[in-house]
Amino acid sequence: MFRRASLAVGVRTEQNRAILVEQFRALRQQVPLMYALMLVDATFLSFASHGTVNMWWSLGMPVALALLGGVRAAFWLRRRSAVPDPEMIPRYLLGTTIVAVVLSLGFGGWGLVLYVQADLVRRACIALYIFIGAISCCYCLQSLPRAGHVVLLCGAAPVTLCLLFSADWFLRGVGFNIVVVTTVILSMLRASHAGFIEVLTSRADMVTEQRRAQGAEQRAHQLAYHDPLTGLPNRRALAEALETRMAGDKPLGLLIIDLDRFKSINDVHGHHAGDQLLRDVAARLGSVTGGQGVSYRLGGDEFAVIVDADGEGVRRVAHAIVQAMLKPFAGPDLVHHIGASVGISLYPNDAADRETLMRRADIALYKAKQSGRSQHCAFEPMLDAEIRRRAEIERELREAMETDAFVPHYQPIVALASGVVVGYELLARWPRGDREEIGPEQFIPIAEECGLINLLMLRLLRRACRETRDWDVAISINVSPIQLKDPWFSQKVLAVLTRERFPPQRLTIEITENALIVDADSAQQTIASLKNQGIQLALDDFGTGYSSLQHLQMLPFDRLKIDRSFVTAMERDPAAMRLVHAIITLASTLELPVVAEGIESASTARTLARLGCAMGQGFHFGYPMSMEDIEAARTAAAQPA
Repeated sequence: MFRRASLAVGVRTEQNRAILVEQFRALRQQVPLMYALMLVDATFLSFASHGTVNMWWSLGMPVALALLGGVRAAFWLRRRSAVPDPEMIPRYLLGTTIVAVVLSLGFGGWGLVLYVQADLVRRACIALYIFIGAISCCYCLQSLPRAGHVVLLCGAAPVTLCLLFSADWFLRGVGFNIVVVTTVILSMLRASHAGFIEVLTSRADMVTEQRRAQGAEQRAHQLAYHDPLTGLPNRRALAEALETRMAGDKPLGLLIIDLDRFKSINDVHGHHAGDQLLRDVAARLGSVTGGQGVSYRLGGDEFAVIVDADGEGVRRVAHAIVQAMLKPFAGPDLVHHIGASVGISLYPNDAADRETLMRRADIALYKAKQSGRSQHCAFEPMLDAEIRRRAEIERELREAMETDAFVPHYQPIVALASGVVVGYELLARWPRGDREEIGPEQFIPIAEECGLINLLMLRLLRRACRETRDWDVAISINVSPIQLKDPWFSQKVLAVLTRERFPPQRLTIEITENALIVDADSAQQTIASLKNQGIQLALDDFGTGYSSLQHLQMLPFDRLKIDRSFVTAMERDPAAMRLVHAIITLASTLELPVVAEGIESASTARTLARLGCAMGQGFHFGYPMSMEDIEAARTAAAQPA
């Protein structure tokens, strides 16, 4: 309420100042003309009284009035092209009113003296000259009504009173006529001044509204073209800037920047910490690019920079950004460690239009993230073909999901001591007829990115439960880190097992170490829920991720799997042999059975058995096979030799 009141007072003050300025401007134009009219009128009065009064009244008095009027006219003429400070204008207006009083008293008194000494005809002429002069001056002072009223009162009133109380009816008629005309003219001047004030007030209101509209337009422009969190220009501003710059011939580079490990900051410390980190990133981007580029925020944790340089200069800026983002960000309570991946596209080398330039920078960014994050990558034509092929795979993958085209294959897991098959690992295969074969290493990441991995895994599990229900051995299946974030994941798995009447004890869920790092709390809750349902748990690819003894101690894993990269290198690399031995010893201490992946020879199997490894899988024991091939092999093994 107080804010609205102060705003209203401010508007009124602004209007009053505008009225004062306009009054001054009007007087600046009209007052010199008024003095000129007064000089002419005084000259006629002097001529009309010449010979009937002494020289002072017929000549000296008009000269004195003309000199005083000339001084005031010069005052206004000097200010003809300048507008003073509004605070000074009231002083000028007060001065004008005082001078009007003095001059009108002098002019009216002089006229009264001339009237008293004149004959009947001259009295009528003198009265008309005085009245015409007063009315003319009053019109010239209509923007300052009080001064105009003073002129009429002090200038014309004395002679008019003499006319009204004259013994001659002719002079009384002239006086009465002057009073009527004066009344009408005063009414007209009052209406004219009110209109003048109304026009000025409306104009001031219009100016105020224009300023408000301009302010609103500026605020709307700020919101439309700037990110409210960081203050950086946004995606729309980037698009328009690229259109403008690419209209010229100067080379430039577009950097698309995606922050690494930012989501964990939001998840662990809250959005307030994430927002502050984004502001810090924006400030650091500005300091790194300096005068070489302009930074933009595209949304989320994605930024962009336009760099005015050639290819080498653009790559230097990209490298500087990657290095700068690796440095810690110190907050009031926390220190955050993140990174940034940068994709680069160049104009005109990589694209001739804005959309292509941005798309190819995105493609380069995707490659940089694939290369291990905290990298910068420039666009190459082969990347475009790779992205198109990936998009085609995604389209076909969605179609394959609709037709349930993915089928489970099974790779045996063997007890190394006896050679008996104790289980099978479930692996996804995508039969595509005569077309190029796409391996799981390609379509599984795509399924994760487009949100289909959960559906794919559950459909494969459902089919595997039907196919292996009567095998009397366990099956194991890998889960993605993304699936562990689903709070209903364990219930979905149990629903499949219940529907297919598959014992939970015969299912092993394999979880990678990296999945435990992505979202440790969600992973721990999901693991506990799966374990409570009787499902077995295996820590997969041990040694290749963020290995932690705490994971083995705190989480209820039933077995540990050694990654194939260590197993295949055992016989030629003593360091790999020592590492495998250390893992097996550690697992034995924790009473965890060990499964070795990637066994491709009998000698490797014997070595692992000697080291204390319980189980193994690999091409030495069998390739992943369909249900039909597995059952044929089991039937053949059951027949007597």
